[in-house]
Formats: sequence, C-alpha cells, structure tokens
Amino acid sequence: MLHLQSAQMLLRLEKCLRKSLPESLKVYGTVFHMNQGNPFKLKALVDKWPDFNTVVIRPQEQEMTDDFDHHTNTYQIYSKDLKNCHEALSTSDVINWKQHLQIQSSQPSLDEVIQNLATTKFIKVKQTQRILYITPEMAIKLLPSLPETKNLPPGYSRPKARAPCVLRSPPHLKSHLILLSTP
Repeated sequence: MLHLQSAQMLLRLEKCLRKSLPESLKVYGTVFHMNQGNPFKLKALVDKWPDFNTVVIRPQEQEMTDDFDHHTNTYQIYSKDLKNCHEALSTSDVINWKQHLQIQSSQPSLDEVIQNLATTKFIKVKQTQRILYITPEMAIKLLPSLPETKNLPPGYSRPKARAPCVLRSPPHLKSHLILLSTP
C-alpha cells in the first residue's frame, strides 16, 4: 500500500472521505486530525492514488513497540470495495497480525472481511459494536445532503429533530445560587 506523506495528499484524502460520510466517519475524523498537526504520529495508507478504494490509518512502526498494547496498535479502515479491501490487507504487511490490536471502522460491512482475514491467519477475533450519537445540527454540518437522502446504507438513519432542552433551577435553589455567587 502507498504511504501518503505530503500535506496536499492528506488534504485531498480528507476531502474525498468527507464525500463518503457517514461510512468513512472514523477514518475521516482521524485524517482531519492528521491535517491539524498529526499529534499521534499516524500514517495514512491507500491501495492506490488518487483513485483509492481502501484506506488504512495506523501508527508509525516505531510507535508500535509493545505487542500487547492494543490501544497503541490501533488501525482505522475505510473501503469502497470489500473485495479490494480483502486483497489489499491480505497481500501486504500493513497490519501486524502478531500483535494484540484493534481494527476500527464505521462500516459494518467490513466485519466479514476482517473475520475472514483473521481466520486465514488462525487468529481469534473479538467484535464489539458502538453506537455513534450525533446531533442533527452536526450531521447537517458534516453532510448537508443527509436529510434529503432517500437511500441510506443499511444500519443508518436520518437525524431526528429534538425538542429544545430548557434547564430551570428549582425555586429553593435560587437563594443558594445567589449566596454562592456573592463575594
């Protein structure tokens, strides 16, 4: 896989990933932070450039010194083509399968690809799922066309409007608030 090193390439990758939200959210967010100075010293790998299908974000090799530290040994993956993803990950040494590691993705469809790869390497996989909650305002900011989308991918739903939340303090607490705020 190709290592994207230039700032221009990473900015272009971020722009392309933004067009694939919400599926690319995990990788998009990481590339966004890489473009803000790359505080975690990550590297972005693609199967080809500029018309990539698969993106893998991972730490630099020199950062992955502890084989049992699955927090450091974390990979984020996004792919437009599952077959291509399987080929790219199985024919390269992008993932160090000898380490305890995490593979994170916003694409449930990658579960089978990862499971198949792990099986061929006789590795046990423990899967966990997390739910991402995002405000409708942020969803529209990230992806303005989302509310009009008629064909969302399986497992995704349109943001629902929320009633505004109004917080009021009980009458007996107002005196305490005043006392606390006076010098």
